[in-house]
Amino acid sequence: MVALTMHAANRALERNIPFEAVEACRMVAPILNDKPLRFRYRDLVIVARMADSTPRIISVWRAE
Repeated sequence: MVALTMHAANRALERNIPFEAVEACRMVAPILNDKPLRFRYRDLVIVARMADSTPRIISVWRAE
């Protein structure tokens, strides 16, 4: 389970970020650092980085 702030939940809805991307960032959080990391999870390609000790999703798109 992932807990989001109200702001984060609203941003996810506004940007149409699939919930699976949030789950994936939680799983890869231990290997994230300040440099963006691109990884694949299920049918998604996710670019994320660690900012202020919190995983931040930069971009998400469906893999073809």
